[in-house]
Amino acid sequence: MRRILASALAVCSAAAVLLHGPTAQAAAQVDGYVWAYQPSVASYTAASGYERNSTGGAVVITRSSTGVYSVRFAGMAVSGGVAHVRPYGSGNTAICTIASWLPVGVDEVVSVRCFSAAGVAADSYFVAHFTNRTAAYGTFSYLWAHDPYSATPYTPSTAYSYDSTGGSPLAWRQSQGVYMVQMPTVDAHYPVDNNDGHYQITAYGTTAVRCEVHGENDETPTPIGIFCVDAFGNPADTRFSLSYSRGVNVLGTTTARGNAYFRHSWGDPASYWAEGFWNTGGTPTIAYLGVGRYRVTFPGLSIPYGYAQSGSRGDPSTYCATAYWGSNAVTVNCYNNVTDAYADSDFTVTITS
Repeated sequence: MRRILASALAVCSAAAVLLHGPTAQAAAQVDGYVWAYQPSVASYTAASGYERNSTGGAVVITRSSTGVYSVRFAGMAVSGGVAHVRPYGSGNTAICTIASWLPVGVDEVVSVRCFSAAGVAADSYFVAHFTNRTAAYGTFSYLWAHDPYSATPYTPSTAYSYDSTGGSPLAWRQSQGVYMVQMPTVDAHYPVDNNDGHYQITAYGTTAVRCEVHGENDETPTPIGIFCVDAFGNPADTRFSLSYSRGVNVLGTTTARGNAYFRHSWGDPASYWAEGFWNTGGTPTIAYLGVGRYRVTFPGLSIPYGYAQSGSRGDPSTYCATAYWGSNAVTVNCYNNVTDAYADSDFTVTITS
């Protein structure tokens, strides 16, 4: 296996955000991802093989100060779309957020902020991606939840949302740091196979906040619970971006190369099973490496380089990140969001080319 280095009652105005104001969804469709592997270097062109730019251009990462990065996808300038980031690496308890994404000249620039587990700006390895694709296969949805205070269900900014069913998602605040979202793509799979899709969520802003998907209520329309906390595990209000993909990868470009949702019986770490998955080679398997550490293998999969990411699912006290990945396996680490110690957790994981 190739191993590589390691979530008020007023709607926010467009002037209050870092993104451009709402514009029509761009006609051009682009996508890209990157593994940021030189966290302390001022600027470099990603050239590890673990990067993608659908236009064929370079992916350049610039560090302007401690924990402050921009990821520039050359030639990919579009309006709308969605961006995500996750810290990367074995034992890495950093927090990374998206501060903005927007076209700059002919390029698409994704701004990233990273912090230590204590919430202080810190350099970190990370993985990030951007896409404005419509689904080539399966079902695909994303949104930017722009109002962190509305207790009334609202439609997220249409400039930064997409749903392959043609429906409109909803989002609202249930309590501090706790949000509910409805996505028509998820509703479309209820009650069969609704666990087979993959979620990714990223807090949006310049403060140290983590968000994870808790899970869906067993009803339709299907409310999806989101939990967001600060560096000390306290509930924290925030904007966030959220994506859901089923039968298609996280970029919305190809058939899913592999994703899985693993659950376990609490108190029994030997009891993990695939609650849902999408993998043409069959059911993914899991090896328990120790408290909060797992290796997921996708049978029949062989991906050179590629992109992988993971997250906690079903447990508001944990967060998860990718430790490393190879051609058909991803190692996932999960932590307690108060102590930052390794902690067993349900989680989701995906790998794609």
